[in-house]
Amino acid sequence: MSLKKRMAVVLLLLLVPVLLYYLNVAHTNVKATWVWDSTEIAQDSDEIVSFADQNGVNLIYLYINPKQDYNDYRTFVKKARESGIAVHALGGDPSWSTDEERHRITEFVTWVSNYNEMASKREQITGIHLDVEPYNQQAWNTDQRQAIIDGWLESMEHFVTLTGEMTSLDTGADLPFWLDEIPVSQQPNAQSMSEWFMERLDHVTLMAYRNTADSDGGILDVIEEEVQTANELGKKVVVGIETNEMPDKYTTFHDTDTYYKKEQLALVENNLGGHPSYYGVAIHDYAAWSRSIDS
Repeated sequence: MSLKKRMAVVLLLLLVPVLLYYLNVAHTNVKATWVWDSTEIAQDSDEIVSFADQNGVNLIYLYINPKQDYNDYRTFVKKARESGIAVHALGGDPSWSTDEERHRITEFVTWVSNYNEMASKREQITGIHLDVEPYNQQAWNTDQRQAIIDGWLESMEHFVTLTGEMTSLDTGADLPFWLDEIPVSQQPNAQSMSEWFMERLDHVTLMAYRNTADSDGGILDVIEEEVQTANELGKKVVVGIETNEMPDKYTTFHDTDTYYKKEQLALVENNLGGHPSYYGVAIHDYAAWSRSIDS
């Protein structure tokens, strides 16, 4: 073999790990959606999986109704996973941040644990995801806010403790983009709530509910601090957008066409793809998103 050919082979061998790295990064980025109406998995499981597959979805946050038949979940999760779609258990309510309702977190985690124990490997849920949002309570905008924050953090600590030994499950939570401006306490130099959550979870899904990507006050602008924090912590961030009809039109893609949504998400991808924390995008939610495409 000539010197030139040997050098070419060496160069190729050096490039292969780099190429594999970038291919792997592209492959592992998620495109997620939320399925809140769990009755649909019994009635329309094929339709949901087909929609997800056609639209590049590889992660579904699936609401868990503990009263629903296990077999509905087993059938759906198996179909989803056979199509390359992971399923994370979804649960939460503002009341879960209170002492009185904290037991609901225990019940939720226990349900997931019991389900995975009885399910076959192809039917197993691979993550557990909270959506609590206690700031939607009227008391948030009163002098009771700190008490609500304290309860929320205590509930999350409880969740983290319960899931601590469930190492096969990816833990996550939905967070509004503005939590980087809310301190965990009233002490000087207290860390932000978004940083507190990131430290304890595998990934967070930032509800960056804006309908433009790169404008002032757009998606990229409002999550800039969180992305940087996640970079520093070595944690993952999913960028969430809204497609439901909302009172403030600038918070949703409800009245936009499919091309525009894809264009804006591509801008998000192009701008954040180089950040180690960037994990992908999530479209809220399946019901509204699928209606917008059908229409």
